[in-house]
Amino acid sequence: MRNSSKDKIPHDHRVLVIASNPGFKPVDRQALMDKLRTASLRIINIRVASRHVEIDLYIDDYKEIEKIKALGFNINELVNIGEETKNASDAHDHFVRLFNAERFWEAHEVLEDVWRRNRDEGIRGLIILAAAFVKIQENNLEAFKRLMIRARELIAKNEIPYINRERLLRKIDNALLITKPFKIEKEDLESIQKT
Repeated sequence: MRNSSKDKIPHDHRVLVIASNPGFKPVDRQALMDKLRTASLRIINIRVASRHVEIDLYIDDYKEIEKIKALGFNINELVNIGEETKNASDAHDHFVRLFNAERFWEAHEVLEDVWRRNRDEGIRGLIILAAAFVKIQENNLEAFKRLMIRARELIAKNEIPYINRERLLRKIDNALLITKPFKIEKEDLESIQKT
């Protein structure tokens, strides 16, 4: 397990636990939340990806992480919310890496900082695209479709300096049909420019 800090944890510290997914599907999300809350864990959210489960929660100490392990979760990484996304030196590159790892919530957070600075509507389209895939992981397909349509509109109307827009729009159209995430491949990228 990678942990970004072993120092004393402040009260109500928000972390994102990345655990292996032994076969859970998004439809199992509510049962997983109930199971973890029964163990007196302060769960904010759970997202079920194909290879991992994201457990978003508040902790006071690492004993709460041990509770998660005791419930049978194999923890791969512990992300301190607020640290990971703020330290990304190349937000666009970081977004693509997180997006392709199906870590959509983190991917959307990385670009939020960029968008707050420049208000670029193409970047906002990418943020909403990642947020749409979060909704699949939360088993909310209606919200997925609504957000995906909005992301598509923004991406279609605005240039994104490092993404091949036409290729991305085709992938979005396909994702709307099959309700599954896609990867941003090398061929989908143009020269990445910092915003």
